Amino acid sequence: MKARSWLAATVLGALLSPAALQAEGLEGRFSIAFQGGTQSELAGDLLKSTSGTLIDKPVTLESKRYRDVYAPDLRLQGLLGYGISERVEIIARGTYYKADGTALEVGTLNDNPVYAFFDPYGEYEEAGVEVGLRFYIAAAGRLKSYIAPIAGARFLSETYINLEVPDAGSAIRNVPFHEKSTVPVFGLDLGFTFDLGEHFFVGVDTGLRYQVAPTQADGLAGFPEIDDSDGKWSSPVVASIGVRF
Repeated sequence: MKARSWLAATVLGALLSPAALQAEGLEGRFSIAFQGGTQSELAGDLLKSTSGTLIDKPVTLESKRYRDVYAPDLRLQGLLGYGISERVEIIARGTYYKADGTALEVGTLNDNPVYAFFDPYGEYEEAGVEVGLRFYIAAAGRLKSYIAPIAGARFLSETYINLEVPDAGSAIRNVPFHEKSTVPVFGLDLGFTFDLGEHFFVGVDTGLRYQVAPTQADGLAGFPEIDDSDGKWSSPVVASIGVRF
């Protein structure tokens, strides 16, 4: 028991010692961080309102937002940074995000509800790269807060839509909705890091992203407007753990 108490006191003393708590600057140092969190869709229509004829019957479809279809899900990121001055750090980041879509009512066909869901398997999936410049508001202490303009690209898989009318026993499946696309993304990061010692840090990162709309597939004859999706606004929120050297 006494040995364990001495060991605990020694570890605590080491963690609280000035050497362990000293804050290091950014200039000339590399940072590597793993980030994990989620993303919320803020604005933008995924499906546009339109009307026409489907299976030889009149149909009216309503606009639906990205946030109506996709709930927040897992976002993973890896970051590499380099301090070019005491208050400025250039960063490069790889990103991955996947969200499960839900079936939802999108209109009527002969007064019967029409439902839509998006494939593959109701999921939205993307990978991306981003570069940015972090301007640190406070960088001298252990708590370092920053703002960072961001630009990059996202690589989106193709998307299909299924339309079903359960009351009429009718369905149209696997209609191309969006083509496989590479789209620009722009945004702003807000966040902070907290130094745990000379090399290790944790942090929180959030902000805004605007992603240009993917290429429409025009796969549903008679409804060319349905896949004229807007670009979307979203907000990632991630926690970080990393090392500086």
